[in-house]
Amino acid sequence: MLRFYYSLLLLMLCLSVGCKTEEVIAPTTCPVCANPLLDSSAQVTISSITDGDTFSFVERNEKINIRILGIDTYETRHDARLDSQAVHAGISIDSAYTLGLRAKAFADSLLHGRVVLLYRDPRQPNFDVYGRLLRHVTFLEGIVKTDYGTLMLQKKLAVVDTL
Repeated sequence: MLRFYYSLLLLMLCLSVGCKTEEVIAPTTCPVCANPLLDSSAQVTISSITDGDTFSFVERNEKINIRILGIDTYETRHDARLDSQAVHAGISIDSAYTLGLRAKAFADSLLHGRVVLLYRDPRQPNFDVYGRLLRHVTFLEGIVKTDYGTLMLQKKLAVVDTL
């Protein structure tokens, strides 16, 4: 019980000082205070959308790219990767390209400027080979917590990816 009160006190302290990680060591229950590059969960605001499974946010004046774990969306430019995705899915390259554009447009309308919660999967590396942060993304829709990857799969704008 004492541990609970101690955690609550740390959380209240964190919130009262504006969650400056330089001044407060944040408990793991304070995603607003967390360092999104290191901690298991952190809250960020999406600043730009690259495609349906890659976004960016700004942390300490640096643009950080996020690659969503668990899903893969079609590319938004004609290249060998798009061709490979189309062949693997058994659809035309034009259909794959159109789905890629739809996924990007949906992500942009849903997430651009929105505060989201990033979750790290401890079984996955922190970054991919392109230097993108590998995370699951959730957000609040009213009072309902929504997993972005699951939503994209339900809307058939993404396929399961196991990286």
